[in-house]
Amino acid sequence: MALGAGQAHRAHQRAEEKAVRRRRRMWLLCARPSPRSGAPPVRCGLLLLLILLGGGAHVVAQSSVEAGLEKLRRGEYAEAIAQLRAALDMDPARAAEGLITAYVETGRYEDAERTARDVLARPDRALSAGETARLEMLLGEVLLTIGRSEEALRAFDRALAREGWPGAIRASVQKGRVLWQMGRVEEARELLHRLCARALAQGLRSAEDLTWTARALAYLDRPHEANDLYAEAIERDPSFREAYLQAGELFVEKYNYAEAASFFRDALRINPNCARAHLGLARSTRLSGGSDALAHVQRALAVNPRLVEAHDLMAALLLEVGEVEAAERHLAEALRVNPHSLSTRALRAAAFYLEDRAADLDEEIRRVLSANPRYGELYATLAEFAVFNRRYPEAVEFARRAVELSPWLWRAWATLGVNLLRLGRDAEGREVLERAFAGDPFNVWVKNTLDLLDSMRAYSETITEHFLIRMAPSETPVLAPLVAELLERAYALLSERYQFRPEGPIIVELFPNHEDFAVRTIGLPGLGALGACFGRVIAMDSPSARPRGSFNWASTAWHEFVHVITLQATAYRIPRWLSEGISVYEERRARPGWGHQWTLEFVRAFGEGRFVPLRQLEAAFLRPSSPEALSLAYFQASLIVEFLVERFGFERLRLMLALYRQGERTEGVFQKAFGMSVEELDRLFREQVK
Repeated sequence: MALGAGQAHRAHQRAEEKAVRRRRRMWLLCARPSPRSGAPPVRCGLLLLLILLGGGAHVVAQSSVEAGLEKLRRGEYAEAIAQLRAALDMDPARAAEGLITAYVETGRYEDAERTARDVLARPDRALSAGETARLEMLLGEVLLTIGRSEEALRAFDRALAREGWPGAIRASVQKGRVLWQMGRVEEARELLHRLCARALAQGLRSAEDLTWTARALAYLDRPHEANDLYAEAIERDPSFREAYLQAGELFVEKYNYAEAASFFRDALRINPNCARAHLGLARSTRLSGGSDALAHVQRALAVNPRLVEAHDLMAALLLEVGEVEAAERHLAEALRVNPHSLSTRALRAAAFYLEDRAADLDEEIRRVLSANPRYGELYATLAEFAVFNRRYPEAVEFARRAVELSPWLWRAWATLGVNLLRLGRDAEGREVLERAFAGDPFNVWVKNTLDLLDSMRAYSETITEHFLIRMAPSETPVLAPLVAELLERAYALLSERYQFRPEGPIIVELFPNHEDFAVRTIGLPGLGALGACFGRVIAMDSPSARPRGSFNWASTAWHEFVHVITLQATAYRIPRWLSEGISVYEERRARPGWGHQWTLEFVRAFGEGRFVPLRQLEAAFLRPSSPEALSLAYFQASLIVEFLVERFGFERLRLMLALYRQGERTEGVFQKAFGMSVEELDRLFREQVK
């Protein structure tokens, strides 16, 4: 679809080779004696001296600025700053632009603002109208970065009051961005529509104009046209890094993470110290799990320790594994740079939500919406973290609020539709997903889910007292009675044992194709699990989805029904480790041979210290280092549950569920249920295992 990473890299290499040849020609021109005079070589030195004594100061300034800009292009920021500062008096416009850029790239925003204002305020400055406008634009970008939106808007307006200068398209797009962030969405759209119509009609000459017109098209949901202009910009100037960065960001937004990563890697070939490129790679690899995303965001922060977007992403990664305190430190760093960053405050609201700090959450929501009443991203962020923590009913409510505020937020429509399906509200969920796909046909999760729903129209349904069971018609005659009997027996035994009757009917879907189960669960093929539970809906492989003898469907169904109990009994607030631990524990209780058992590998893991501390067990489920580590986490969690029941009694386990339902955090649950801290109980557990 876009210019490939290899093509772009080759074009970049060709441009570098041409630049080297140009530099060589310049050197030969200076060194070669005049062919007509026959004068000795000393006259070249005399001529150079005369030039320097006359108008040659401009040549020196130009040489110094070019050297500084070349350092800047390569990411050698300290050297670039030193050389460009030295050239400020001789070539203030170009030196200032490079210096401001270097300061911004390294997070020295105050120095960037000071430089722009100082040069603009010089009474004797030799700036043209276009140079003045460009410096006003750069000032506006700095002010936008540190959250001074009104001042940024005035700077962009001052820049755009002048006409016909290089960069006017960029300034217009940045003005539209400010208006959008302030909630003046219709005004921003109108500005960008006019800009695109005018720019495309007049023709675009420079890579910069092509790139920023593409950004305007991306804002207007015209990604194909934007992609074409990014490719043209790269072809026109393969060394123009901004085109790679923005193209990569577009592909991240449209879920093509592999192609996005290729653009960011191309940007790093131009400048290996580009913080935005490292941040882009972190976003591109985030969904793949592992440590890649974390490593890339750390590299971005090493270059620019004050990059707000990098602190936001680091906070999000930490919130995903329950490390709220560490996440809040990164959010505090981001807010020190930009106290009005709405994305940062949305993540801060998510941190408050995950800790059930209702008053703080309400205050953060009020603060965000007072700044931008149309900022649906706030609720979209809350919805995503609700999903990540399996609070599906709340995810639906958050996502619904997001699309009310921002009807163009197709990601939130997708979240709403998928989680309506997880609550068993199929008709409404399908309708919402159809709307999400119409708005953003690039969302592969939505497309896959809609395709699956189409194929499931042929599934047969079996209705029992507490369950609605769906499966392929070919499997129904034999399998449906067996599944129905097992689930009703599980319901009778476990609802009595836990003294809780879950809300129903409970929908159970069995898929003869494992990839269909994966799509039903996460929207993509490739999931390694056998079953999944969303509180009122269970999805799982049927026996024919796996090779004969490799899969116990009855044990899986029992395991998933236990999740129905624990999720609903705790109002979806049970930690994952405890929920999985109880499910595996109840598997073992139900029938010999079910559930994880002691193996030689598990014995070796305990002896080698690979049982993780109890406080880190949640992260072992959410971000396992390997499939083997995840299997060990399941087994360890089930042993902890078994230990709690044997040491303190089953009533204490039921008390834990009640405390989570009341909003207690894990530390409070352990204190109230067992009278000890998490660490103290972990120590007792390990002594028992020995």
